[in-house]
Amino acid sequence: MDKQIHLTMKGENGEQTADAAPENPPVPIKDQPVIGYLAVGCGLLGIFTWGLVFVPMGLAFSIAALIVGQAGWGFAGLMLAVGGLMTSPTLLTLLGLGALAAFFGIPGF
Repeated sequence: MDKQIHLTMKGENGEQTADAAPENPPVPIKDQPVIGYLAVGCGLLGIFTWGLVFVPMGLAFSIAALIVGQAGWGFAGLMLAVGGLMTSPTLLTLLGLGALAAFFGIPGF
């Protein structure tokens, strides 16, 4: 895959005019922490918008970011998702109802 191809430029007469390396060699593209960006973004959206959708997405992206080695972004997204969980009345109600059902042994939970 890393096969080098020798390229030359020929002038109008068919003569070789340049055989040097290019002035600006190609720069490799760095890996961007996209999963970490998504974790932090969904965590912020979970706090400021509809948490029922974005908090679970933030948690999932945070765990995925931690798995692939984006520890800083994953931890930040995790903290924001937990903050979104604590500020969402709907999610807190669902967790409370689940805990209450488990406490009383209601089947299905």
